[in-house]
Amino acid sequence: MKRLAGFTVIELMITIALAAIILTLGVPAYQGLVERNRLTADINSFISSLALARSEAVKRKQRVTLCASNNGSTCSNNNSGYESGWIVYVETTAPADNRASAEELLWVSEALAENMTLRATVPFNNRIQYLPTGQTGGLGNGSIFLCKDNAVNKARLITIIRSGRVHLAKNNTYGVPLTSAGAEITDCNTS
Repeated sequence: MKRLAGFTVIELMITIALAAIILTLGVPAYQGLVERNRLTADINSFISSLALARSEAVKRKQRVTLCASNNGSTCSNNNSGYESGWIVYVETTAPADNRASAEELLWVSEALAENMTLRATVPFNNRIQYLPTGQTGGLGNGSIFLCKDNAVNKARLITIIRSGRVHLAKNNTYGVPLTSAGAEITDCNTS
């Protein structure tokens, strides 16, 4: 008699059970990886915009400003944060609270995901201006916090010093960013 090749019901049930166990363990780890990569991509996008603004200010020997924008053409001056998007433009008129239509727009960034916040401390809460020397036009150093779901263990922190240099803070083993003094940030609010 000829024997049929294939799997028994028991073998199939064991295979399905093993696959379910592997997926149960793997999916949460994968979601965490995707979340961390999203945070890294968003903060790197903002840092790249800052580098563009600084280098263009030096190259053009003119002020270049990065400001929060919810429409991609003018600055939003309501301290709502950069999560609604931001623009980089060359200031050719006297410094003002908004971009004049004649001022060249260098970069437009779209809004971040709904559960993300990108907030800055004074003097950078509405805009970051670079002078032709590459220094910031602010009155001192400032910090910018990127947070997901307003959780400090799902956050990134960058510091901009008066010279214009940008520093991305390291995170501890729990994912909480550390300040330059080595302390953990305690919340995502900048006020």
